[in-house]
Amino acid sequence: MEETEPAGGAGGPTEPRGGGAARESTGGVTAPPAEGVALLGSGAKPVSVTAAASRPLARAVFAAVGSRVIIFAVAFLAAAVIGIGGLPVGWRFPLRAEVFTGWLGSLFNPWAHWDGVWYIKIATSGYADGDGSTAFFPLFPMLLRYVGVVLDGNLLISGIVISLLCYAGSVWLLYRLVKRDFDESIASRAVIYLAIGPLSFFLQAVYTESLFLLLTLACFVFAREGRWRLAGVMGLLATLTRSTGVLLLIPMAYYYYERRGWKLRKTDSHVANLLMVVEGLLVWMTYLALAFGKPLAFSSAQSQWERGFGAPNYTVTKAITATVWGLRKVISAEYYRWLWEAPRPGSEYSNLATNVLNLAFFIAAALLLWYGARRLPGAYSWYALAALAYPLFFPSKYVPLMSYPRFTLTVFPLYVALALYTRDRPRAHKVVVALGVLALIVFTGKFAIFSWVA
Repeated sequence: MEETEPAGGAGGPTEPRGGGAARESTGGVTAPPAEGVALLGSGAKPVSVTAAASRPLARAVFAAVGSRVIIFAVAFLAAAVIGIGGLPVGWRFPLRAEVFTGWLGSLFNPWAHWDGVWYIKIATSGYADGDGSTAFFPLFPMLLRYVGVVLDGNLLISGIVISLLCYAGSVWLLYRLVKRDFDESIASRAVIYLAIGPLSFFLQAVYTESLFLLLTLACFVFAREGRWRLAGVMGLLATLTRSTGVLLLIPMAYYYYERRGWKLRKTDSHVANLLMVVEGLLVWMTYLALAFGKPLAFSSAQSQWERGFGAPNYTVTKAITATVWGLRKVISAEYYRWLWEAPRPGSEYSNLATNVLNLAFFIAAALLLWYGARRLPGAYSWYALAALAYPLFFPSKYVPLMSYPRFTLTVFPLYVALALYTRDRPRAHKVVVALGVLALIVFTGKFAIFSWVA
């Protein structure tokens, strides 16, 4: 039976910072609203508290579900009308990742593009040394394989189902967590921004994003409640999903010592559960050592994507330099033909577009991190800082911030910070929603035709 630590621990606070934004007090005592009724001012008609409270939740659910409908429709139209161009056969896996034809193919096949091909190959044939497969952590392909047994071996549908279920769980946990730390309005808005984010289509693709986000939020929820064993298990599973799962040790440690008044002498046996996060990485390293004699094969496999190791400032500087030089080349007369040629992976146009997109997401994430620094609970901010800095240590050669926009997708404190920014700015909220939906439609269509996004 799960052992739950009492709220407040040994002299720690009972509520993390940032909560209670919607409370009103009189003489230092919280004044609850009248039973079943909330008054909206002099002469206003009484409104049911239950009905008023349900509106933020209804908006969140509508955005969460409605965005999935839009994404499926956009991907279907893009695949049916534009189709998939000629790509190297090694990039595709028609036997298992493109199992449908006709309109069903346009509806489902796009969701196993790019990394989806890798996960389905791993679920089908396992890992191999030297082919790059060890760069992908094992939990998601394991789920694919065993859920696929239930779905008659259809790994494509299995991946979509897993991602959609994890997405639904993530929406629920995000709303629950943010509601407790702030209020229903902020929780609803955070869910909306997650649902309509420019890259939220990854949350239903055969990718790890939904699973990792679900495990991250579950770890936060359990750690906030002092349920260290469950928080440790969620952290372990997150680390078996992606290497960045080890960063969950940071918010777990924050919540742990916050409950103990930041006093090391109050460390007890519960601290052992925090180490489960690191154990996830050790499990994966042990398998690689036994299977291939290379416990760090997940790191060396990154060379296939021309990733190296560098300081974050070097990566950011290199990203800016690559973008500036790319612009110079594109607008020069020597490269005037880019206006007429279709973009190809590795071309000047493709690299420039990717570098510009990556840099834009980096700047936006940095601004939200800065804005939320004094407004978010410490566990949120420190985790977001670590999660955003981690990819900067592994730049790629021609696209230094490769996949950075997708890495920001699961950093949920960014959505909370954006919700706090737009709380009293209705026009800004409308702009964010409009731009988010527009970008989501464009990037979903691009991904559906097997064109690189992030």
